[in-house]
Amino acid sequence: MTTDTGPIDLPWPARLNRSAQPTRRGVLAGAAGTVALLAVPGLPAVAVPVGRDRARYLDEDQLATLAAVVDRVVPADDGTPGALAARAHESIDALLGAFRTDPPRIYAGGPFSDRGGARRNDFERFLPLDAYERKAWKRRVRRLQKVYTRGLDALAASVPGFADLPGPLRDLALQTTQDPDVAAMMGVAVTHAFEGTWGAPEYGGNRDGLGWEGIGFDGDRQPRGYTDEEVTDPEIEMLPLLDVTSALAAYGPAMALATSEAAMGLLAEAEGDLRVLSERLRALLADVEDLL
Repeated sequence: MTTDTGPIDLPWPARLNRSAQPTRRGVLAGAAGTVALLAVPGLPAVAVPVGRDRARYLDEDQLATLAAVVDRVVPADDGTPGALAARAHESIDALLGAFRTDPPRIYAGGPFSDRGGARRNDFERFLPLDAYERKAWKRRVRRLQKVYTRGLDALAASVPGFADLPGPLRDLALQTTQDPDVAAMMGVAVTHAFEGTWGAPEYGGNRDGLGWEGIGFDGDRQPRGYTDEEVTDPEIEMLPLLDVTSALAAYGPAMALATSEAAMGLLAEAEGDLRVLSERLRALLADVEDLL
């Protein structure tokens, strides 16, 4: 499979400024926003377990196609590993096979991993589900199984050799597809690729912490925590100065998204579908399109 780098143009959400080329900074910003929304207290996290005893769900051809997809969602760039190196596709496969182990690999345990000074990694011990959780997650996983298998098979059938195409041709195929099964699959695959790249390694992606390393994140630090020096004199990367007046003028209508209630409302309407969520966001930002 090829692993071309370079700019990526995600099939959605569509950019308001269509003349601008997306950058890795933009992809990271989008991922951070998605993860922040999904981390709202009270919302279920998308668990993508991994391990030697993990039961896989996709066959080899489907997994190769999925790897080629996530590679274009978060491509490697300037030596920074992307979703492919982080094995985000395997994390998605692990989610689809979550109920092939007991307990189901849905919720990692706690309170600490062994990355922050603990003697053992509690995250590797997945928790049993109660009757309600088991029923709800089984239903959700079955839906995702159908979405992914139909979408991956449709993509492989409509674009023969998709996994071996150069990156720009894969981008083009994903942007121009008219297949509803592929569109439905991409609606969840973008979010899952983000989670598989930057989530906790125990859930299947972020292999060896490559995703964290690429964005300069040390990972979970408890129970050791931070030293006094790290707290009082942190290493801070200076960001470009922001023209606050212009920013408020352009993005004022979007300020409603700053509340957790608004975020939860959008997620509830979208039901986890990134395409639906992007449509809701574009509707909210319609008033500022002429200013960008």
